[in-house]
Amino acid sequence: MVRKKLIDDSGYSTIASSGIIIAVVVLLAAVAVIISRVVAFHQAQVAADMAAISGAYSLARGEDGCVEAARIALANAADLEQCTTQGADIQVAITVRGQTAQAKAGPI
Repeated sequence: MVRKKLIDDSGYSTIASSGIIIAVVVLLAAVAVIISRVVAFHQAQVAADMAAISGAYSLARGEDGCVEAARIALANAADLEQCTTQGADIQVAITVRGQTAQAKAGPI
């Protein structure tokens, strides 16, 4: 019986490069998820800031600040999770794609 020597390494580079490509794709997917969450948090923070300022302005005019905050949140494709007023201050919690941000505004 004749045994074939296993010295031939043809095809090795195909397997190695496939592994490298898969590793790079997984790394890029992880980076994309992280970037998406960071962007969503920043969008939530901007929406919360704008909703709080608009709500404080409405309170200063004698209107319901939470209604205005909800309107601004909706205009920014965000969900108003919480809105509380205490005197002339308003505090809101806004969620965008699972990321929540809070903002507080007072008298103008």
